[in-house]
Amino acid sequence: MDETDDDFKLIRNYLSGDNGSFDIIYNRYKLPLYRYLNDVFNDQNNVTDDIFQQTWLNAIRHMDRYENREKFYAWLVRIAHNLVIDYFRSQQRRGEEELGSDQEDSLMGSDSADPFEQMETKEQENILRRAVAELSPELREVFLLRQENLTFREIAEIQQCSLNTCLARMQYALKNLKKLLKYSIRGNE
Repeated sequence: MDETDDDFKLIRNYLSGDNGSFDIIYNRYKLPLYRYLNDVFNDQNNVTDDIFQQTWLNAIRHMDRYENREKFYAWLVRIAHNLVIDYFRSQQRRGEEELGSDQEDSLMGSDSADPFEQMETKEQENILRRAVAELSPELREVFLLRQENLTFREIAEIQQCSLNTCLARMQYALKNLKKLLKYSIRGNE
């Protein structure tokens, strides 16, 4: 089977017993899903790994419910979103501290050979990552999902809100990021 086959066909083939079709779907979406969850949980790998696995287990359990009305990735992120909400609610009930304050160390390196440029790039990535982590969960999620190229309509469906609310959340996220980054850059001078 060609890897460019559409997701719906791959899912139907998987449901008919072709495990290779699932492998293609999994390999297609594992990195974007993990990156999204990793950003939500601010690099707390143990929590990210758990929610990542739960997302795929739920997707497998409910694969027969997937309809070709939306992108498979949007459907998958909606499952992850619901698990994230459940996780944060359980943390609130337990009274545990908010996740991930100082765990921004593992970032991808730059292709540049100049070590000072690499250091500056990593510093900028750390500043941005910390700023994104300071956004409220709803604003952070809209921002991160747009980075994954989901449409605002898909994000609104995932967040179970109107399109206008989703657009407003993105506007607030960008406005808050601008303020946070301005403050962070001034603090580093």
